[in-house]
Parts: sequence; structure tokens; C-alpha cells
Amino acid sequence: MTLKRSKTFRRAAALVPLALLVLLTHWVVMAGAGTPIKTGKYAGKTTQAAVSDTFKRIQFTVKKGKVTITLEPSVARESCVSTPVFTLDGTSSKKLGRSRAFTLTHTFLGNKIDKIHGKFVSSDEIQGYAIYHFSAQDLCSGGKSKVNFTATHK
Repeated sequence: MTLKRSKTFRRAAALVPLALLVLLTHWVVMAGAGTPIKTGKYAGKTTQAAVSDTFKRIQFTVKKGKVTITLEPSVARESCVSTPVFTLDGTSSKKLGRSRAFTLTHTFLGNKIDKIHGKFVSSDEIQGYAIYHFSAQDLCSGGKSKVNFTATHK
């Protein structure tokens, strides 16, 4: 005598993974939603002590889910200071991701990439970091420098 499972049990067992997937997808979408992000201008500065306050400033504009950098900070490595990379030819923009984050990139040399990465930690505050690469010169050795920043809605 052989035992067989009923068709109803097999159908129900097949629907369980699908139901879990739907619940998980709904939870992920709701977790990333949070409070709406305020549009407008954001201003802040980096935490680097080697640069004076006026050169630490960073500014963004947020409109329709797109972040545009309008003022770029100067980053120091030893006695060298970075030149504008992202605002040299106007402005750089990036659409916000589902995680409320954005990353602006610019190729430095070969596979080295200058980067500004930010994430909305609340509806009116961005926290992130900037990475700039430097060529070896008389004033500094070659390498990269990373600084953190915070910008808030004006």
C-alpha cells in the first residue's frame, strides 16, 4: 500500500514560497520608503581639518529624485589640494537609488575613480564621503584621500 499526498496539499505547499516572496518584497519597499525627501538646496561641509572652512563647503540640489552637486569641496593630501572634478564642466547629477543613496564618479587615471557618495539619513540630511586621488608631486605622495561630509536642507 502506498500513501499519496492530496493535490490540495501540493498546491498549498507550492503557494507558500510565493506568499513569502510577496511579503518580503512588500517589506523591502516599505522599509526604503521612509519619510519623503525634501527638494531644494542642501549645504554642508567636510570634516577635514587640513582645509579652511570656506573650502570644506559642499552643496547639492535635489529635484524630482535627482541629486546635482553645485559646489564641490577641496580635499587635501599632505600639502596638495584637489581641484574641482565634478563641477569642472558644469554640474554632475545622479538619480537617487531605492536605498535613498547616490554616487557621483569620475575616472582619475586608469582604474582609479574619484567618488562622492551620499545617503539621506533623514528627510532633510545627507551624510556621505568623498574620495579624491592624487598624482605623486613634489608636495605630496601619490594616493587617495577620503573625507566625510554632512549636508542639511536650507
